[in-house]
Amino acid sequence: MERVPGGVLPSQWIRTAIRDGVITACAPFGARQVQPNSLDLRLGDVGYRVQCSFLPGEEGVERKLARFGWYRFAIPEEGAVLERNQVYLFPLCERLCLPAEVYARGNPKSSTGRLDVFTRLVTEYGRHFDDVPCGYRGALYLEVVPRSFAIRVRPGDSLSQIRFQTGAPQLDRAETLRLLDADAILLGPDLQVLRSRDVTVASGLVLSVSLPRRGGTVGFVARKNTAPIDLRAVGQARIRHYWDRIHGDNKPVILEPDEFYIFASRELVRLPPQYCAEMVAFDASSGELRTHYAGFFDSGFGYAAGRAPEQSAAAVVLEVRSRDVPFLIEDGQPLFRVHLLRCVEPPDILYGADLGSNYQSQRLRLGKQFTQVVEDEEEGPGQPRLDFATSVQEECAE
Repeated sequence: MERVPGGVLPSQWIRTAIRDGVITACAPFGARQVQPNSLDLRLGDVGYRVQCSFLPGEEGVERKLARFGWYRFAIPEEGAVLERNQVYLFPLCERLCLPAEVYARGNPKSSTGRLDVFTRLVTEYGRHFDDVPCGYRGALYLEVVPRSFAIRVRPGDSLSQIRFQTGAPQLDRAETLRLLDADAILLGPDLQVLRSRDVTVASGLVLSVSLPRRGGTVGFVARKNTAPIDLRAVGQARIRHYWDRIHGDNKPVILEPDEFYIFASRELVRLPPQYCAEMVAFDASSGELRTHYAGFFDSGFGYAAGRAPEQSAAAVVLEVRSRDVPFLIEDGQPLFRVHLLRCVEPPDILYGADLGSNYQSQRLRLGKQFTQVVEDEEEGPGQPRLDFATSVQEECAE
């Protein structure tokens, strides 16, 4: 393959890599597996229940499994249930034979994170989770830990994605400021375009949480000891069986340790074709909490050619877990950072219209497995809009 300049590699590079054997798989690639800047990774037909999370290091996966694997199990077509707070390791269908200048990063998919399923990509002799080094040749594995809900998985299910890149794709502070002034990247709560003077830029864009004080649902907290969620049962799970609502009732929101919450960002994001983005998972300066699991945004997120920015821009959904102590959050509180990344070239497909993506132009939004209607209450006229899918197929892209 031709040498490429620094940046995140686009969909057309991924398809060429599949054609040239740089990316191979034990099953035919799916039509929607290639995303604008990433590739969906699929579970194989076996998994391992392991004693603990581990990095393979110089021992490698096979020897580590011999020491810490409790049992191997087949994943039948009707699915296998993964229990809460248990650690599993799955060989993935895909294998890599990367060029010397190309490396990769793994992330959970959007629906995976919103179900509080913790996943990390593992390589054969990896010393870091989610990092695939330049020129890597070998198999891929996925560590999976369901936290709030047990889940049912099947062979071919995709819980994670991988993006390929060269050089240093992240925009520096000066580049970020110039981009904010040149294009509508961020919108405020009143749908006004935010420019460099309106935004804190410190190793990325510093963004905040939306917790308006008027009535209505401003977030969700996960219930415990619920029935397993079938990853393929799109729109089937009843919201009230799995979530308690958090209302904007002029009271502070106090996050309890080790509870799982869903909130939305106050700012809206809009990524034109030549850019994508990544959230920072944990920032101790913002509080002892983790603000996301699925932190990658493909080109075209919140963007639609020919439409005004306010018609397409999307909120960032925050998957929040507090650590150690109760923690107070308020409307507009800075809570997370987003790194803007340049693409080697614009992808030939974009998130949203090109893929029928589930979370385009989202506001506060649960995962696609939950019902498409608000069941439990009437939503107040001024509350953040709750977006639930109106018509989605099992294989819809995220």
